[in-house]
Amino acid sequence: MHALRAEGLSISATARRLDMNVRTARKYAHAATAEALIGPNAASRPSVLAPFHSHLRERLTDGVHQTAALHAEIMVRGYQGSLRVLRDWLAINRTRPAPATTARVPSARRITAWIMRPGHKLTDDDRADLADARSRCPDLDTVAGLARGFAALVRHQCTGQHLDAWIHRARHAGYPEIRGFAAGLASDRDAVVAGLAQP
Repeated sequence: MHALRAEGLSISATARRLDMNVRTARKYAHAATAEALIGPNAASRPSVLAPFHSHLRERLTDGVHQTAALHAEIMVRGYQGSLRVLRDWLAINRTRPAPATTARVPSARRITAWIMRPGHKLTDDDRADLADARSRCPDLDTVAGLARGFAALVRHQCTGQHLDAWIHRARHAGYPEIRGFAAGLASDRDAVVAGLAQP
């Protein structure tokens, strides 16, 4: 660091050259020796907050959690440390509420497999999970209905009338990708009907 600074590089240029954070580079540049960067082990020193730990724990048990209020209380009792020290201690020692349980969301790949597989080939659990996912998301329910409807057209010989009904539903569903797919089918309708209707 010092050698590069002696060559005339700025701190930010030196940080880029050494691939380090600018703040770290600045700290190294201002240190006269390497030893100056190695301070005493912070964990070995008693915290300025240590004499107030029991009081703070009591107050937390009493339901007092506001940092400013607790800071004011210990200042009156002789605390001379910073608010940050207290804030850091409280972040570790405050009781945190249990995280809310969230519903397990199946992957897109799994949901797609459930939708595209014929209903009689789904397990009872798969059928229940798909029904649950569809009930939670109206968009998924609409898309699943359209996808299953088209899969049924492909699996079973159908008439142009069935295809026209599906295209009408897809064009009015509000999903650009599905509308585009439906427009492509409509533009080549005769070939699509022939492909669907013939063995």
